[in-house]
Amino acid sequence: MTTTGVRAALESAVAELPPGLRDHVLRVVTEARRLALRNSVDEDRATLAALGHDLARGHTSADLLLQAEAAGLTPSDIERAQPILLHGPLSARLMAERFGIDDADVLAAARYHTTARAGMSALERVIYVADKIEPEKARREPALADARRLADSDLDAALRGLLDYHVSRAVERGWPLHPDTVAARNELVGSSDT
Repeated sequence: MTTTGVRAALESAVAELPPGLRDHVLRVVTEARRLALRNSVDEDRATLAALGHDLARGHTSADLLLQAEAAGLTPSDIERAQPILLHGPLSARLMAERFGIDDADVLAAARYHTTARAGMSALERVIYVADKIEPEKARREPALADARRLADSDLDAALRGLLDYHVSRAVERGWPLHPDTVAARNELVGSSDT
C-alpha cells in the first residue's frame, strides 16, 4: 500500500472511532503537523503517527488486557493496574498489522505517546507533545496550555513541562508512575544540567 493509501485507510479507521475520540485524534493530527514543521520533522510521518496513535484507545480495560495477551505483549504490573497504558502499544501493533506500517519511528511514536521514554526521537517527541497540548485539552488545563505556548519555541522544554506535570499529578493522586515516564523525565533533567 502506498503512503497515500495507508493515510486514507487510517483516516477511514479514525472516522469509525467514537465521535469524541475521533475529534481528539484529528486535533492531534493538526498539532503534530504544526509541530513537525516547526521542528524539521517529516510532516507525512507525523500525520501517520498521529492518525494511528489512539486506534485502540476506545476499548475497555478488560478488553485492552485481553488484546495485549492475544498480541503476545506482557503487561507490567503498572499496566495491569492501569490498562489504559496499553492502548499505545496496541495501537502501534494495529498500525503494523492492519495498515502495513513498518516505519519503526512512526510505530514508536504511537507506542510511547502516553508514557514517553528515554531516547525519544524528534518524531516521538512531536507526537507525545501534540497529544497533550491539542486545543481541547489545553483549554481545560492551565499546565497544558502553558506547555502549548512553550512548544511553539522549545519542544524539549514543553516535553519536560508535560512530564513534570504528569509526575506531580500522579503523585498527588497516588498513581504509580510508568518506568518509561520516569526514564524520559530523568533523561531530560540530566541533559538540561550539562
